[in-house]
Amino acid sequence: MFNEVTNKLHRAGVAILVTTPLLLASCGNSDTEKAQSLLNEAKTAYDNKNYTLAINLADSIKRGYPREFDIRKEALHLSTLASEGKILRELETADSTVAVLGALGDSMQSNIKYVSNPIEGYYVAKGTNPTSFTSSTGLQARMTPNGDFYLMSSLKGKSVKSTSVTVSCDGKEATTTTVPHDGERNDRSMGAEIITFMGAECDTVGKFVCENVGKPMTLTFNGNSSYSIPLTEKQVIEIADLYAYATTIRKFKIATLEKERLSKALDLARSQAARTYVEKDSTNI
Repeated sequence: MFNEVTNKLHRAGVAILVTTPLLLASCGNSDTEKAQSLLNEAKTAYDNKNYTLAINLADSIKRGYPREFDIRKEALHLSTLASEGKILRELETADSTVAVLGALGDSMQSNIKYVSNPIEGYYVAKGTNPTSFTSSTGLQARMTPNGDFYLMSSLKGKSVKSTSVTVSCDGKEATTTTVPHDGERNDRSMGAEIITFMGAECDTVGKFVCENVGKPMTLTFNGNSSYSIPLTEKQVIEIADLYAYATTIRKFKIATLEKERLSKALDLARSQAARTYVEKDSTNI
């Protein structure tokens, strides 16, 4: 009786040992088929220049099928090729943007002139007279040699003790940041209240003027009290011209940096593609 039972257990054990590899092989084949299917989809996406989808599908193979080494190698290489294609497309766009902005900047240079200064030179709109500015009331746009836009306000013959200015038009307005009186950027020693607003302190005003050229605008000096005058058409045009030029320069610099970044990324992607290249075994073809 005991021998009969042990023989039955032995036969069952052999059956289990025989069946288990078949089950594992069946499971393994299923993973291989699924991984290969994803790889085929990734290849199709790559051929259709849908590089983002190709990268995502290739990455899903690397994450989901860690034991499918051969397919993972192909997926990795395909991912680097798709990255190269994606970067190359972005680089072409960046190159085009740089070219367009460069041409636009060149076309605007005729409206700009350089003013030499013992401390630091600056740019103004072509019709601007910087020397008479402190003896008048108004707003003047300037730009540093680095392309940074800034505004100067001058209030002559009034004691507002101004710290900011507002430009208004059609019920809308833009106001500079407040610059406290310090004897330098907010100076009252030359018979006028002169304030220099740098970069972000006046960008909203420059943009507002640029977007409303041709409309009547009011300039208001804000301080202990307020004083308003019409912003002359000449000053409006000068501010708009210089703001547009400075904005173009800023965009050109950003686009140039992006082009340089993409060029380096493309070199890296091509290097990775070369390292991950998988040579097919001709005997398996």
